Amino acid sequence: MKLLPKDVWKFTVAVFASFAGLPSIQAQEILVLDSLPATNTASLENLLQGQVAGLQVKSWTGTAGSQSIINLRGLHLNTTDESTMPLFMVNGVPIIANPSAVTGINPLTYYSAEQIERVEIIKDIDQLAALGVQAPNGAINLIIKEGTSGPLHVHAHAAAGVDYVAGFDAEKDAFYNYHSASREAVYAKQSLIQRQHISVDGGGDYGSYLFGMNNYMASGAIKDAGFQRQNLFVNAKYKIAEPFSIQFYTNLALADRDGRYAGQYNRDLSGTEVADEGFFMDDNKNVGLLSSMDLVYRFSPNFHLRSVAGLSYETAGRDLYIPSNILDGEVLAGSEAFKRQMLSVHTSLNYTHQFSELLNLKVTVGNQVVNSDYRITAVEGMKGLESGGSDYVKVVTGYNANQAKAYSDSEREKLLSFYGTLNWDYKQKFFLNMVARADGSSLYQNKWAFYPALSLVYDLREDTDLPARFKVGYGKTGQRSGPEQYRGELVGLGDYYGGNKLGITQLYAPFTDAKSVDIYQFDAKVDVDIQSYLRMELGYFNKRYRDFTYMRFLPNIQGLDYAFETGAALQLHGLEMNVQGQWIRRKAFSWASNLNVAAYRNSVTELPADLQQTSLAHLSALTTGDRISSLVAYEGSQSRIIGNSQPELFGGLTNDLRVGKVALGFTLTYSFGADAVLESYESAYVAEQLQTGFPMATGETAFYFKNDLGKESFRYQGIERIESVDFVRLGRVGVAYHFGDDLQKWKIRDAALILTGENLWTFSSYSGLNPEENITGIRKADLGYTGTALPASIVLGMKLTF
Repeated sequence: MKLLPKDVWKFTVAVFASFAGLPSIQAQEILVLDSLPATNTASLENLLQGQVAGLQVKSWTGTAGSQSIINLRGLHLNTTDESTMPLFMVNGVPIIANPSAVTGINPLTYYSAEQIERVEIIKDIDQLAALGVQAPNGAINLIIKEGTSGPLHVHAHAAAGVDYVAGFDAEKDAFYNYHSASREAVYAKQSLIQRQHISVDGGGDYGSYLFGMNNYMASGAIKDAGFQRQNLFVNAKYKIAEPFSIQFYTNLALADRDGRYAGQYNRDLSGTEVADEGFFMDDNKNVGLLSSMDLVYRFSPNFHLRSVAGLSYETAGRDLYIPSNILDGEVLAGSEAFKRQMLSVHTSLNYTHQFSELLNLKVTVGNQVVNSDYRITAVEGMKGLESGGSDYVKVVTGYNANQAKAYSDSEREKLLSFYGTLNWDYKQKFFLNMVARADGSSLYQNKWAFYPALSLVYDLREDTDLPARFKVGYGKTGQRSGPEQYRGELVGLGDYYGGNKLGITQLYAPFTDAKSVDIYQFDAKVDVDIQSYLRMELGYFNKRYRDFTYMRFLPNIQGLDYAFETGAALQLHGLEMNVQGQWIRRKAFSWASNLNVAAYRNSVTELPADLQQTSLAHLSALTTGDRISSLVAYEGSQSRIIGNSQPELFGGLTNDLRVGKVALGFTLTYSFGADAVLESYESAYVAEQLQTGFPMATGETAFYFKNDLGKESFRYQGIERIESVDFVRLGRVGVAYHFGDDLQKWKIRDAALILTGENLWTFSSYSGLNPEENITGIRKADLGYTGTALPASIVLGMKLTF
C-alpha cells in the first residue's frame, strides 16, 4: 500500500509541532506617523483619531496635558474605569500609559510625534492571546525611529501658534450654567502654543544612533492653566560581534501643569465675579522615564535568542493651596506624591525552518516577567478662619484629626508568563497561527490562567482569480479585577486626640476566589484588492466577557454586611470596514484616501439574581439583551432606559494630496448613535423619599436620578432634556510646502513650511460646545464628568534636515 505523499507527511509533522511552540505578534494596522496630519497638542493619541476602524479617541476635554479617552474594542461594567484602555508599548516594552489620579498628566505626552517611526495596532485574538491578561482591550505599539546609515544627519523642527475657543455666546453660557462675565474671566480668547524638536542620527557597519530633545509649551485655553513638557531621548543599536547585537533606548521627560480653582477645580461659573486667585496654588509635576535594552544572539540564520528588559517609571506630585477668600473663610492645603514603576523582562527563542518550497514554519517560545509597584502618599487639611493673617492667608494652629487627613497605600503585582507561538504557511496560500500563554499573577490565590488562540488564513489569489484573503480566529484573553477584591480594603480610624478610634480596621476582607475576567473572542475578516488602486477590508468580531466580581449585601446577623461573588456576562460585537484608495500615483501629483467605519453593539447577557442586593444594583433596569452603556433614570417610581452613552457607528476619513512641492492632508472624524442626558440646574432637592414629582420646571422631562447620600438621605436630581451627540468634525488639516531643492547649496537636504489646524469645525445638533465632552454620557449639574471647552488651534512651523 502506498504511503501518504512526502509533502503531506511534512504537513502533518508541522501540525503536531504547532502544539509545542507558536505566531509572532503582527499588527493588523500600521500607521506611519510622517504620513499623518500633525497634531497641535502634546497628546500623542490624538494622531490616531479617525485612522483605524474600531479605535475611538474621544476628545472630551480641552485642559492642556490631559489624556483623551482611548478605546480599542474595550468594554467594562464601569464606564469610567481605566480597564477599557488598550495596552501601550514602546518597541514592545509595556509602559505606564494611563494618567495618575494625582496630577492627571497624560504619560503619552512624554513622547513627541517626531520620535515615532510608526504605530502598530493589535486587535485580533491570535495576537492578543500572546499578550495575555495585559491586553484585553487591544494593544498599541509605538516603534521608535532609529538612526540611518551614512554621515551625520540633523533634524530640526520649530512651530508656534494659538489655541482659541470659538462658539461661546449667551446661549452656550446658559447651557453650562455660566455667567458670561465669569466665563470670560476664566477662558482665554487666545493662548500660545509652541514646540521645538532637534535630533541627530547616523550609522555604519557598527550600528546606528539617534539622540535629541523636544520642548512643548501650551498656555492653555483656561487662563493660568498651562502645560509644558521637555524630554531627552537616545536610541542606539550596536553590532558587538557577528552573532550578537544590542539596542538601548531611553526617554526622560519632565512635565508640568498649573491648575486654577475657577473653571477646573470648581466648574461653577454661575456667579457674576470670579474670586482673586493670586494666592491659589495647584502645581502638578511629573517625571517620566522609559529605559530599555534589547539583546539578540543569533546561533544560526534560522535560530536566535532575544531578551528585552524595560523599565517604565513615573513620579507625580501635586501641591495644592486654596486660600480663604475662595473658600469663604476656610483654607485648604494638600500635598500628594505618587510613584509608579513597571519592570519587565521578556526572553524568547525564535526558530524558523523551511521544510520545502511549499511549507515554512516559525516557532517562538518565551517567558515574560512584569513587576509593578505603585505607591501613593497624601496629606490634606482644611481649617476655618482664626485670628491673624490676611484675607488670603489665615493662621492655622493646633491639630485636629477631623480636619487633617493622611493617606498612604501601595499596590504590587508580579506577573509571570510562559507562552508559545507558531505560524506556518503552506504554498503561501494557507496559514495556521497558534498561540498558548499561561499567566500567573501574585494578585490571586488561584494564580494561573491559560489563554489559547487559533487562527486560519486562506489566500485565494494563489488558486483563483479572486484577489481576496480570508481569516478566522478564536481564542481567550483576560482582564484584571479591582484591587479591593483580591487583597481586601483597609480603612484608617483616627480620632487621635480622643483616642477612642485610633488604628486601622478591615473594611473588606480579601476574596479568595478572585480572578481575572474571562474574555472569549471570535474574529473573521476578508481583504479584497478590488483594483490595483483600491483595497477593502471587512471584519467582524464578537467578544464575550464572563465572571466579573461584584459585592452582595447581606443581613448583619451573619456578622458581615457583604460577600463577594463571581458572575455576570457582557457581549461586544461589531463590524469594521476599511477602504484604502491610491487613486493617482504620478511624480507630480498623487492622491490617496482612507475611509474606516465601525458599527458596534454591546449587551448584557447575564446578570446576578436579586440584583438590587448587589453592587450592580444600578443595572437593575436592564434585562438580557439591553446595552450595558444604557442611560437609566427614574420616571415616577420606575427606572427606565432613556438613552445610550456609546456610539453605534464611528470612524474617520483621511485624504492626502500632493501637487509638486505642496502637500495637503486632512482627517474627518464622525460618530452616530450616542446620547447625552442633561441634568437640570433648577430641579433638585434632598429628602428621605420622593416628595415633589418631576418635571419641576416647564419644558423639562419627567425623568430624574436618585443618589444615595447615606443616613437614609437621597438627592433627587431632575433631568432637563436628552440630546443626540452625533457629530462630524474636521479633526486635523495640514498644508506643507517643501523647498529643500532651493537650499541644497547650504547643505540642507530637506526643508518644509507646515501649517496645521486642529478641531477647526464640528457639525452637531448638540447644544454644548463639544459633543464628546461627557465621559459617562451625562452632563451633571456640577459638570463633574464634563470636560472643559475643547479649543481649536492653528500652528505654523518649519522643518529642516541637514
